[in-house]
Amino acid sequence: MHVNESHEPATAEDALAQLMMTVGRRFRARLDGDTVDPSQAALLYTLKCRGALRLGDIADAMRLDASTVSRHVQQLADRGFVERGPDPEDGRASIITLTEDGRAGLKSSFEQRRAILAEALADWDDVDRELLRIHLSRLAAALGDHA
Repeated sequence: MHVNESHEPATAEDALAQLMMTVGRRFRARLDGDTVDPSQAALLYTLKCRGALRLGDIADAMRLDASTVSRHVQQLADRGFVERGPDPEDGRASIITLTEDGRAGLKSSFEQRRAILAEALADWDDVDRELLRIHLSRLAAALGDHA
């Protein structure tokens, strides 16, 4: 990353990389009242968006190793945030489903992190906030977030 002496990013790419590191740290940090471990929230979000999935499909969707996903699924199942059920197409496999407790925990986690963003944007006017929304949506699409 290219940063000049004033610590201002030299390019849009540098600014985005700096933002991602800062936001990533803030969002991965455990917050008071968290019921969902931040490292597991992405798995719950994947199930929320895609519905019930096999473990291997979750790993593929998240681009993670199946053993990592399996460990997280077990921890989330132990807490009642996901359930394992039989796969109707393959008796050897199981389907992972998000429970209502999992939905509630994910919602709470998102609300806490959204509050951090709302505070950071509190002094931005409506025009700047809308431009940010438009540009971030465009960037997410370009990065394949909607694929």
